[in-house]
Amino acid sequence: MQTRIKITVMFAFAVAVFAVVVPKGSMQTQVETAGQKFKNIKVLNDLPADQLGPVMNVMAASLGMDCKGCHASNDKDFEKDGNDHKEAARKMIKMTQDINKTSFEGKNEVTCNSCHNGHEKPIAVASLYPAPSVERPKQPDVKPTMDQILEKYAASLGTKDAIASVSSRHIKATRVEKDGKATETEEIWTKGSKSLMSTKYPDAVISEGFDGTAAWKRSGNENIVLRPFETEQIKRDAIIFGNPDLKSVYTRLDFRFVDRVDGRDVYLVQASTAGNQRDRLYFDVATGSLVRRIAGMPTMVGVFQYQVDYADFKDFGGVKLPSTIKFAVPAVSWTRKIVEIKNNEKLDDAKFAQPKG
Repeated sequence: MQTRIKITVMFAFAVAVFAVVVPKGSMQTQVETAGQKFKNIKVLNDLPADQLGPVMNVMAASLGMDCKGCHASNDKDFEKDGNDHKEAARKMIKMTQDINKTSFEGKNEVTCNSCHNGHEKPIAVASLYPAPSVERPKQPDVKPTMDQILEKYAASLGTKDAIASVSSRHIKATRVEKDGKATETEEIWTKGSKSLMSTKYPDAVISEGFDGTAAWKRSGNENIVLRPFETEQIKRDAIIFGNPDLKSVYTRLDFRFVDRVDGRDVYLVQASTAGNQRDRLYFDVATGSLVRRIAGMPTMVGVFQYQVDYADFKDFGGVKLPSTIKFAVPAVSWTRKIVEIKNNEKLDDAKFAQPKG
């Protein structure tokens, strides 16, 4: 199960052209629902079928459980009943849907996480020693402009000449799983906005790429069907890494306020693409570096978040890049440890194209 989850959600179920439920009678293209595609769906019938996996991850993270918490077996036959938790989950989903319908005008304000907050059972009694609230950082008397934030970010990468001198990168890295023990070998090649990554698991090699136009993913010699959200994240990861010109990625960038990440003050920026897909970007106030990016896909049971944290910046051929990159989606997280970067290898554009067959 764990291997299956890692492969399925690597780079998200990981913003997005969001799949939506199309109202009955709409002239728009009908979306295949979970009730139409899968067996034994009794509550999430109207959920877009390609959101069922992400929804299960959101529920698992909200309750601090894995698949076996609700499903009767661990043999991938998820349609079986027989676990009382599964029926309880159905009742709880109906309850939150009713609350949102009657009290919040149908908006998805109450979710599994609202009460469970990572615990199997909600904590009904208030703590006598609650954790102290985190004080919000002092806000600047004069708000920085986006040009100032972006200029400092670009400067944090290196000089214009140093950045321009790098035409391609060959990155060798180690992927470290959540338990800190299991590791896999990764290789990444980049050229402009194009990217190719190969991860070697014990039983499969997973490849994913962006050829400058389209994103793709394969397990061995078999193609993996990507959801719109996954496609967008592969593309965004490819065009952001080491890119000093974020205005070429986002059509709108708005500074919101000073926040805090890992004890350091950061500028929180709301970023939108031409397709109105949104990210939250966090820039270190002191260094200018991009230290976090968060994207989100709304679902029936809450937002499916995709978070990338950048840390341990090092000089690689005159350009300062993160050597530790942490990825997280609900119930799954992993870390990329970069061990070597070779610049300016000769890479043909065909390397980034999806293999045929």
